[in-house]
Amino acid sequence: MSMYGLEPSLRMWYYKFDTFIWGLGFTRIKLYHCMYFKLLGEFFIYLVLYVDDMLLIGNNKENFQEFKIQLSSKFDIKYLGVANYILGMEIK
Repeated sequence: MSMYGLEPSLRMWYYKFDTFIWGLGFTRIKLYHCMYFKLLGEFFIYLVLYVDDMLLIGNNKENFQEFKIQLSSKFDIKYLGVANYILGMEIK
């Protein structure tokens, strides 16, 4: 499925993504519709979506790996490793 092209296809892609993420127990941040989080006791995962880029932040390696597997079962993703830059900003 291509994300580019007609505007309705982007809406359908976002709806599919949003429904999937909600199904995994994530909550969307009300002020930013592209940000989600999931709390697992003392552990967390944050997801920031920007067009076709995604930043994942978590504090538990096992939960993080499990989420990547769940995400790749539904969507074609490419994991680029630890983030050093996103949207032109350096992460330290």
